[in-house]
Amino acid sequence: MNSFSLIEQKYLPELDTEAKIYEHKGTGAEILFLSNQDENKCFGIAFRTPPQDSTGVAHILEHTVLCGSEKYPVKDPFVQLLKGSLQTFLNAFTYPDKTCYPVASQNIQDFHNLVEVYLDAVFKPRITRDFFMQEGWHYHLEEIDQPLEYKGVVYNEMKGVYSSPESVLMEASQQSLFPNTTYGLDSGGKPEVIPQLTYEAFKEFHANFYHPSNACIVFYGDDPEEDRFRLLAEYLNAYSKIKPNSSVEVQKPFVEPIRVTLPYAVSESELNPTPMFTINWALPSPVKAETVFSFNLLDHILLGTPASPLRKALIESGLGEDLTGGGLETHLKQMCFCVGLKGVDKKQLEKAETLIFDTLQTLVTSGVSDQDIQAALNSFEFDLRENNSGGFPRGLALWLKSLNGWVYGADPLELIAFENPLQKLTQQAQQPGFFEAMLKTYFIENNHRSTVTLHPDPGLATETESAEKDRLANIKNEMSLPQLEKIQQQTAALLQLQEAPDSTEAIASLPLLNRKDLEPQIKTIHSQEQFHKEATILQHPLFTNGILYMDLGLNLNILDEDEIPYVSLLGNLYLEMGTKNTTYSELSQRIAITTGGIYGTPFISPHEEHADSIHHFFFRGKCMLSRVDDLLHLFKEILLHPTFDDSERFKQIVLEHKSDLESSIIPRGHSAVMTRLKATDHTAYTLNEKIGGIDALFFARDLLERIDTDWLKIHEKIETIHQKMISQNGVLINLTAEDPALKNLLPKVEQFVSTLPTCSNQPTQLHKQTYSTSEALIVPSRINFVGAAANLYEYDYQMHGSALVISRYLQTAWLWEKIRVQGGAYGGMCAFDQRAGTFTFASYRDPNLEDSIEIYKQTGQFLKELKLDEAELTRSLIGAIGQLDAYMLPDSKSFTNTKRQLLGYTDTKRQKLRDDVLSTTQQHFNQFGEILDAAFRNPRVAVLCDQESAVQAGLKTQTIVL
Repeated sequence: MNSFSLIEQKYLPELDTEAKIYEHKGTGAEILFLSNQDENKCFGIAFRTPPQDSTGVAHILEHTVLCGSEKYPVKDPFVQLLKGSLQTFLNAFTYPDKTCYPVASQNIQDFHNLVEVYLDAVFKPRITRDFFMQEGWHYHLEEIDQPLEYKGVVYNEMKGVYSSPESVLMEASQQSLFPNTTYGLDSGGKPEVIPQLTYEAFKEFHANFYHPSNACIVFYGDDPEEDRFRLLAEYLNAYSKIKPNSSVEVQKPFVEPIRVTLPYAVSESELNPTPMFTINWALPSPVKAETVFSFNLLDHILLGTPASPLRKALIESGLGEDLTGGGLETHLKQMCFCVGLKGVDKKQLEKAETLIFDTLQTLVTSGVSDQDIQAALNSFEFDLRENNSGGFPRGLALWLKSLNGWVYGADPLELIAFENPLQKLTQQAQQPGFFEAMLKTYFIENNHRSTVTLHPDPGLATETESAEKDRLANIKNEMSLPQLEKIQQQTAALLQLQEAPDSTEAIASLPLLNRKDLEPQIKTIHSQEQFHKEATILQHPLFTNGILYMDLGLNLNILDEDEIPYVSLLGNLYLEMGTKNTTYSELSQRIAITTGGIYGTPFISPHEEHADSIHHFFFRGKCMLSRVDDLLHLFKEILLHPTFDDSERFKQIVLEHKSDLESSIIPRGHSAVMTRLKATDHTAYTLNEKIGGIDALFFARDLLERIDTDWLKIHEKIETIHQKMISQNGVLINLTAEDPALKNLLPKVEQFVSTLPTCSNQPTQLHKQTYSTSEALIVPSRINFVGAAANLYEYDYQMHGSALVISRYLQTAWLWEKIRVQGGAYGGMCAFDQRAGTFTFASYRDPNLEDSIEIYKQTGQFLKELKLDEAELTRSLIGAIGQLDAYMLPDSKSFTNTKRQLLGYTDTKRQKLRDDVLSTTQQHFNQFGEILDAAFRNPRVAVLCDQESAVQAGLKTQTIVL
């Protein structure tokens, strides 16, 4: 405590949090303590790291500081923590001008362990040349007569990023606005520039920026303050104050708007590829809450709902398929706003640009509607007060929001203490002309803007790869034999390092919980179940801070096979086509004005007890308890009085859906191949493939082709699905709120159920589909996503909870070493599905293809020969228990418990799984290896890659061009 000065102390009633801002006396390090009753304790340290080039130095350093440190000299302390801690969050992020290292845990000792390892990592990393080569880039040459290659985890990661047109567009949009600042560069690294980074420059970057004087540090939760001071003092007291050169220049305003045109890669077989564009505006700095909040509201007004005027104008114009740009961006020194369209005919580009300005001008001239303002205010205030960060810890979400101003000199509390600025803004927003003035100043009359257009280039991916190969061939030709031999020796030395295990002493240096620290009993979630007519009503009495969460599950078991693909559209059709009593714009406004939002999501999974599947479609809504009547009325309106008559609106929804599916393929390629591979093993997973996988994309494309010529049949199909679904039979309602409120709610919910019709539709017998055992899904990507799968139940495997321990161990040991460290992929993963029996492997942004498949095949042999010491086995058990005990907010707790009840996954079965996990031995690993070895001698394979990679791999695959 003596080393720290208290600068400010304030209670934040809106967060029920005591906030204290400290400064470390010796270094000037800025520290924020947020103390409250949240058991999910969080720590984060961020450094201002503005790069001076696009070599990716900040990104490579983010990876490399987690490759061992002075106190913890193991090769991968990060993965060791993933493997053997109870962490609820563990990661690191590189932004355009800062790098963040956050951790979280519910266990106090585990939390302290995580903080110590991260502090040692950032301040005392090993960052050797070998780790620079592994994580960043290096020339790779195993034999003199082989072609020279670039390898490195970040290098391959960024090849994947630049394979996504949407990523290229967003990066170009940001860079175009700030060309003379650090934002005109790519902090992640451009693949063609990354090899220009030297090890010396890399080391210098750490020395310049990873210093307490350049840090913003947070502690959050219920951990003792004295522990926080102790942990920090050990590292900060070793430094003296410096003045780091880490400030970011403000871009000089443009005199005239600029235009940027770039190519993007498409498959050579793609028919009629189309351009995409954004218009981008530079905005003020995000250091004042009133300024940021006002732009948050304006962003919601323009784009936040299907009824928002700019969004509506662009979608209804028919000029493009879907929005691009993302709207408001607040994590730079100058905020920006980006919006545009994808799927635009090149002849319509000018018309689409004009439409954006015409729409904004109309809003200035005619005024923003009171309904749009009220919708934005309610949605924004609800989000602030709910403080629901999903699976991301609340403390880290607050810290990242704070950093948006803090790293540029703002008070750390400026953007998170929202009560006063929100009240001021609410008053300002009611004043006539407030948002119109903003639109006029910052959009209509703002010349600091850019238009970025990407045009499709079918040959770009091939040209880029050829250029890389030619460049490497030229480099090799210019090298002398001694130079080549040196590279060969460096390659061999790196491979030897990667293959060598950490010493027992190094592993022992890492802090580790004891088995006695693991809770043997499951955490139960209390619920009450009752029935009203044909419906089941679940009640979860949890503290929700005055909010009701309501999940309404409709039975899909009555749908025919040809109706299943439409399920992916249901949420949008019910919520974005209007009703017989209200237009879709009015419906969207009512939802935003009176609730915290409503959305739809399917839930389809095998049952625990029998071979059938559970098929439900959930509408998930939330509101303040004072607005329960509004939420129930909206549910009634949506479900009982929908209209699906407008074929043009339907077409717009399908176009957006298709575009979303296409945009997600490359960024989530591992998910696409895993979904595809599981589809063969169970009816539920066949349906998931048809609703959210590659099949769903083909269905959406086909549906678009048929709308104009076959609308009556399509409309009839949707009406039939609606009539089948809207029934009391099989309805499940889940209510989450404080106990007294639930008692008062029940009569209203029962009355709502009574308004639903009853029907006598019988469950439909659906069938699983057999997919090809080897598929290549062709996309214009410079990097691969490689998957393989087998059904272990077909090899007489009997489910045991040790499978969870083994799967996590494989992911954090075998696959990490083989796929990521040695293979250079961004990630490798595996999962066992205990209900269907599918064991699935996948890699992410992988430069390899057949090598990765071979590694999957070798996994069984690895497990058969594996010998674990007691510490490593304990580490594995801890990681598995951490996975079982994931932290959940109230809405997630109740919905998770609801799904468990649907599936027949009882607390007794959960306890059995936990007992299995805690009793796992090395013998379980070895026996599981026997099964894997047999199952993966001839696995099912699915890869997402380009055409050339598929051909070179020589796999006997069915090729599907996406």
